[in-house]
Amino acid sequence: MKTNALTIDVEDYFQVSAFAPYIDRADWDKRECRVGRNIARILALLERHGVKATFFTLGWIAERHPAIVREILAGGHELASHGYGHERANRLTPEDFHADIARAKQILEDLSGLEVKGYRAPSFSIDAGNRDWAFDALARAGYRYSSSVYPVRHDHYGMPEAPRFPHRPH
Repeated sequence: MKTNALTIDVEDYFQVSAFAPYIDRADWDKRECRVGRNIARILALLERHGVKATFFTLGWIAERHPAIVREILAGGHELASHGYGHERANRLTPEDFHADIARAKQILEDLSGLEVKGYRAPSFSIDAGNRDWAFDALARAGYRYSSSVYPVRHDHYGMPEAPRFPHRPH
């Protein structure tokens, strides 16, 4: 039997990088959130098939919709961080990146009562230009692993030279 990892990013449609030019962050609170019902559908599907997953959750979502965090945990899934505000790591300063990931981790841990071990950068935005300081910031913030590097060539993300299997970045 093969072991696979199933991961889900918990973010709403208006938070993805592709919509950044069209939907201002200041307007996020005015948007209808669809993430709650979508996560409920995913959780029901996983339950039906006896599958567990890791849910990389935005701090922004968890703060406004703590029931989503409780539902994820009630299903026996892993809660992990997707940062606070879905800001691309390669567009932040090292200081701003650290503040974002530390804030998200604190919110998720306060809501769950559990250590949040994992992190995934929005849009897989840890790359060759920021990986040294980004991985250092993750370690300083107390994360134990990152699922932020996508070993493919893509117009918005990817490091095709990265290993395809778990590894230590440095």
